[in-house]
Amino acid sequence: MFRIYTRILITLLFLALPLQKAYSQQKITVALGNTLPPWVMAEDNTGIIPDLLRATLGAQGYQLHFVYVPYARRILLYNENLVDVVSDINNKVIEANQMSGYFSDIAYNYENFAFSLAKRNFDLKSIAQLKHHTVLSWQGAKARLSPEYRDMAKENPNYSETYDQSTQVRLLYRERYEVIQMDGKIFDYYRALITKHGEVDVSEPVQRFALFGKSPNGFLFHDEALRDRFNESLRKLKSTEEYTRIINRYTSKSH
Repeated sequence: MFRIYTRILITLLFLALPLQKAYSQQKITVALGNTLPPWVMAEDNTGIIPDLLRATLGAQGYQLHFVYVPYARRILLYNENLVDVVSDINNKVIEANQMSGYFSDIAYNYENFAFSLAKRNFDLKSIAQLKHHTVLSWQGAKARLSPEYRDMAKENPNYSETYDQSTQVRLLYRERYEVIQMDGKIFDYYRALITKHGEVDVSEPVQRFALFGKSPNGFLFHDEALRDRFNESLRKLKSTEEYTRIINRYTSKSH
């Protein structure tokens, strides 16, 4: 009986080897938006999102090739079947861009905050309140966020946007603006970078107001089986401390 079980086990192992080899030889192309530290950093092929894919599909033996393009173009590449997977996807994006494919489980969340220096002692409870303050946001926020945010920006003569998010952090600490609006991970990343370079004193504590809610995101796959394997690996990853380490790898502890 023992010999029979042994033969069965050996047979299964030999059957699994070609499948594992096939995975290791399979190249997966993933469309990512242009550099958005710490989520995506094209210059050295790192970031939270690439690291999540390496810890899931990469750990299964797939060869990952990241294609970094202007943010909107990632959708075009996917819809034209030029890549296998596209990042920063949710149901709203799928519907708005008439995308087809297999949507993954939620892999990560963006979350925008309104930041102000703690010494100002603001008590911000709504987006509308921001119209009473000098505000610096990221380029395109007025067009991409909620109608309430758009109305606030239109009514606020002291509202501005910039393409350089590190500038937002610098100008907050230089007290050129009372409030900046940006993703929490991006703020933490640039504050740590500015501290490292000694450009500006960013030791002053800040308040972060969660006025915007979280934006859950995942990946869209052309191949259902590949999506299923990703989901299985992601669930396993989320049950470990490694997932938290990946999410927090490029940011310092918040003040």
